[in-house]
Formats: sequence, C-alpha cells, structure tokens
Amino acid sequence: MNRITKKITVSFFTIETSDNFFRGFVSSFLATRDSAKSSRVFNLKAKKHLIKVSQEHNVSESTAYAVTVVRERNTWQTKATSDGKITGISLNQGIIGDPYFFFVVPEKKILLGFTSGLSGSLKSVAKIVLEQFNEDRRQDITLDFIPREKEYSALKNLPNSGEMHLKVDSSSLSDVFEDAPKLIKDISSGSFLEHNVQLVLNLKFADTPDSIISKTGVVELVNYFANHDGCLALKIKGVGDDGNKVRLDFGDVFFNYKTEISTRNKFIEESSSLQILKDALDKYLNRITSIL
Repeated sequence: MNRITKKITVSFFTIETSDNFFRGFVSSFLATRDSAKSSRVFNLKAKKHLIKVSQEHNVSESTAYAVTVVRERNTWQTKATSDGKITGISLNQGIIGDPYFFFVVPEKKILLGFTSGLSGSLKSVAKIVLEQFNEDRRQDITLDFIPREKEYSALKNLPNSGEMHLKVDSSSLSDVFEDAPKLIKDISSGSFLEHNVQLVLNLKFADTPDSIISKTGVVELVNYFANHDGCLALKIKGVGDDGNKVRLDFGDVFFNYKTEISTRNKFIEESSSLQILKDALDKYLNRITSIL
C-alpha cells in the first residue's frame, strides 16, 4: 500500500474561565482515565460524539492531558459494493466521522489541538470537550486563538468600519456548526457548494443599519477562519480612530504549529497524534520562555 502524506496544523487557544474549572478538570480527567471505560458516546445538536481520555504527558516541565474526539459526519449515508448492492452503514453503536486530537494544559490555561477533518470546526469541538469536564454549568468557558506576538491582538486594532476580503474553498463549508457565523451558515446552504470552487467575498462593514455586516460580525468571521485550512485569504482594511489607514492580514497572525506525516492509513492514529501534540507544545513553551 502506498504511503500518504498528510499536512497537519495545530492551533493554540487560551482558556478563559475560573480557576475552579481547572482543578475540577484534572480531577474529572483522572477519574475517567482510571475508570473501567475511559470513553463515552453522547448526542449533541443531532450529532454523535465519542470522547476518549488518554494519559497525562510531561512536556517541558508542564503537564498536558490528552483527549480524543470523533464527531459524526452525516455525509456518510450508504455503502456500495462491486456487485451493485447499496445498503446502509451498520455502525453497531459506533460512529463514522472525523477525529480531533487535543492537549489541555491547566497550569498554562491553554488548549492545543488539530483535526484531519474540517478545521473550521476545531474551536467548537474544543469547547465541547471542555464543557464535558465542566462541573459548574454557571461558569462560562471562552476560547481565543493565541496571537504570535506577546501582548498583541490584531482584533484590538480592528477599525470600526472598512472592508473585509475573504477567499475560501467552498468544500470547507459543507459541514458547519450551529454556532458558526450566520453568513457562513447562509453560504453553506447554497447549491453551488456541490462544486469545489473558490469563494471571494469583499464585504463592507460598519455598525450602521444599512451595513451588510457589523464589526462584531467581522470579529466572528476572523475567529471562525483563523488557522482554517480552507481559508486562502482574510484581510481587513479601513481607517482607525486616529485617521490613519489600517491594514490587517489575518493569514499569519495567530500562533500555530505546522508539520506533516507519512502514513499508510487514511486516518491519523492516536499514537502519531500524541507525538505531534508533544512537538507542538514543546515548541510553544520554548517560544514563550525565550520572549519572557
């Protein structure tokens, strides 16, 4: 069997929540890991998810907790064989879907992860993971991409009005989450997505009644498409409060780790995912140490 080269992009998020969550996370993780069954299947928004805890790993003197998720893909409907038989797929209480691999690092209050499926859903699945360990549903959990530069976020420099340039592969919008921006959900319902084309959008934005999209809407799109493999370009231009021109390119603003692996399988094995996450976390921790 020929080997397949798979490109991987690991994304990094800060976890904004109370300190109680992190203490509860570690206790819940260890209890689940030591139980007779370290995985479970649950339904969320009409899709099945399998969540599986693995082991804790020491990376550059920090402890990371590994969690794997498989999210159901509804696009798999039938099985066809060479004799012409077309049948449904018998799951036997399992799931056919996309794998997501995560490291949670409580002491740094960060999460990192990647998927070989739809990268635009990574942030949403990451939040689902954390919610499964959240013992107090009253406390909110917010994930934000980590910018490359310390104490810098391009979103803070976003002008109140301007133009957004977005170029994206339509195939990456075939399956989106309920919490995706409305514009993305509207686009994903279009019939042209049956063909793999490049969508180019140039949208004027402002916080006015006649504007196509608001500044808040632009922030949602940036958060959705940051480190999204299907996003080919995402740029903002406008005029700041000081009257100076603002030009922002979100193509390389947030920290990520890129690598590739060669495998004989069509999927990424858990053992390979752990090594990728270890390498990514080690690079990140060495980076923040060097700039302190």
